[in-house]
Amino acid sequence: MILADKIIYLRKKCGWSQEELAEKMNVSRQSISKWEGAQSVPDLDKILKLCQVFGVSTDYLLKEEIEEPELKQDVYEPLNVKHISAEFANEFMDAKRKSALKVGIGASICVLSPIVLILMSGLAEFGFIKENVAAAIGLGVLLCMVIVAVVLFVFNGSMMADYEWLQKESFVLDYGVAGIVENRMKKQRPVLTLTRAIGVGLCILGAAVLVVTATLTGEALATIIAVDVLLALVAIAVLLFTRWGNEADAYAQLLQTGDYDPNHKRNFEKHELIGGIYWCSVTAIYLAISFITGEWGYTWIIWPVTGVFYGVIACIINYTERKWGE
Repeated sequence: MILADKIIYLRKKCGWSQEELAEKMNVSRQSISKWEGAQSVPDLDKILKLCQVFGVSTDYLLKEEIEEPELKQDVYEPLNVKHISAEFANEFMDAKRKSALKVGIGASICVLSPIVLILMSGLAEFGFIKENVAAAIGLGVLLCMVIVAVVLFVFNGSMMADYEWLQKESFVLDYGVAGIVENRMKKQRPVLTLTRAIGVGLCILGAAVLVVTATLTGEALATIIAVDVLLALVAIAVLLFTRWGNEADAYAQLLQTGDYDPNHKRNFEKHELIGGIYWCSVTAIYLAISFITGEWGYTWIIWPVTGVFYGVIACIINYTERKWGE
């Protein structure tokens, strides 16, 4: 292991974030980030300070052939830090891969659920079918699809319940586990990149179909069908994003990178509470507007709009936390 990898390994062994290590070292978080990214090398004084903070010898830090340090128990091993073995890591990654498909299918079904209702509303508007029959068929299909999606989500939640603590508690990877995770991540990276590209392409294609249809034909029924085509393509894209994105999350969780950095874990419960309040409010608003207006074929637009808005809120919150954390 090179010096950069050893600093990462020891920091995670201690259950510290980059900010916490930076505070102990009297340097900026950016300095720690550069050391861990092998973009710069700490000077001799900082090397000695790292040895003191981690309780290791200078030989261990500076000699690449020394892989495993002899650490003092009270220096780096907080009692509340759990260890992740290679067996548990592989088990978690396999479970995450299986659950990702269920989550993807459930999310896609949610996107597809209003398709029949929208089509029936269009047919009823042009007199091809009675309005009450159209509403009964459309709402019936929508409710059945939502129930199927909820069952998938609940089943997936119960299947992954044993691993929820990974998002909230501190843990360290046993020696060699990080390499196993990184190897699996590298193998899946080309597939993840390809599916993201396909998903984005499908979303753009769906939007293009809707715009072209509405512009060239100007017919309401053709536009309604184009909306259904858009939802179908978006549903496929959501399946791709969710299926491979959730599997990628497994690697990020174990390596504690990105959204799963220890700093993010401290705010997990707060974000979970905000998300719960937000989506419960959105659901209540959607149902209230839909029942009052009776325009179920159009009020579904609330979901994509609020979904985008929630993404903006999440980005603002994360940016604010990072700025205050610097």
